Amino acid sequence: MRIAMLGWEFPPFISGGLGVHCFELTQRLAAAGHSIDFFMPLSGKTVVSPHSGIRLIETSPSVLRPYFMFNKKGKLATYGDGLIKAVEVYNEQAAQMVASEHAQTPYDLIHCHDWLTAPGGARARRSIVRPLVQTFHSTEFDRTSNPWDAIVRIERQAVADADLLIAVSKRTKDQLVRHLGADEKKIRVVYNGVDASKYRPLGPDGTPLSGGAGGSPKPALSVQTEGKHVVLFLGRLTEQKGPVQFLHAAKKVLEKRQDVLFFIAGTGELMPLLINLSMEMGLNSHVRFLGYLPEADQRRIYRAADVYVMPSTSEPFGITALEALASGTPVILSKTSGVGEVVKSALKVDFWDIQGMAQKIISVIQYAPLRKSMSDMGTDDLKHLTWEQVADRTLEVYGEAVQNFKRPQ
Repeated sequence: MRIAMLGWEFPPFISGGLGVHCFELTQRLAAAGHSIDFFMPLSGKTVVSPHSGIRLIETSPSVLRPYFMFNKKGKLATYGDGLIKAVEVYNEQAAQMVASEHAQTPYDLIHCHDWLTAPGGARARRSIVRPLVQTFHSTEFDRTSNPWDAIVRIERQAVADADLLIAVSKRTKDQLVRHLGADEKKIRVVYNGVDASKYRPLGPDGTPLSGGAGGSPKPALSVQTEGKHVVLFLGRLTEQKGPVQFLHAAKKVLEKRQDVLFFIAGTGELMPLLINLSMEMGLNSHVRFLGYLPEADQRRIYRAADVYVMPSTSEPFGITALEALASGTPVILSKTSGVGEVVKSALKVDFWDIQGMAQKIISVIQYAPLRKSMSDMGTDDLKHLTWEQVADRTLEVYGEAVQNFKRPQ
């Protein structure tokens, strides 16, 4: 199958789970013998195809990170001419390039990811008359409590234009139906996966160790842990991800025991607020802001942690939870997360229940047998959450879209 795939980011031009998904999915599709042309903005970075079956085709220049920070005017100093304008230019050029490539070697299908690529996919569909699959990794109703009308309009049009929709969780499927008016009959749920081999520490015999939390030696870090328990938050520092709730839970934990450090890894518009809040709450000696971490450092910090906390107020899926589990680290999830639908080993708590979150953190760091049990159960969870399975399920959706596609008369 020959696929035209539209995506906003591809490593190292990446800001979240969408880029990880596109990178891992395209590799598995290419390994299975399929051909993918991946259309993305010109990032200014060196982007290298991970497989001979994947062509990376860059269009209009853009260095924007759409899920970090922007306001309803679509402009911040770091964004130049604004997000919406950049998205419009990218989509127009991507649609034109899809049509040009199709004229030379026809595509079987178009696949778009999130609202950022939806208009281009719809234009390409009309131009080359091929089925369109649209994946929603999140919706505007997940990302903010004050949805941007311009993006909501694009998302509503996207669910109408696509032949089939992929949602990364049942939670996202419900969002598409309830908020965007999607036809439930054309939505297919395909959960994300993880390449556990990237994260799981191996022993001398090549078998997986229990992980940092489960008993294997913790990796050395540039940040001193002083022999204390480590509680980790890793994600964009935005309202959606719940870092404020994480800090409040940290204060509750420290009221009970002082041998705990709280690591906050990531960047985003809430960074100044969080730093000030940690000082106001008297937490600055127990909280470490790590900023952006490259992938290798992320792997080390996962394994160094005694517990990973994902307190998102609204999380369509949550790939970082799978990465933590793959590292052997116990996970605490908010109940408003899609990954909770498929992970049985994690402890779950309402994002607003600060006391409950703190109690679960204390339980995990206090009882080594609980950490070991959660780590081992996490290994079992991941057996059914691989990127190969994601690719297989996605190919089933492709086949259904191609089979049912009706060309205009």
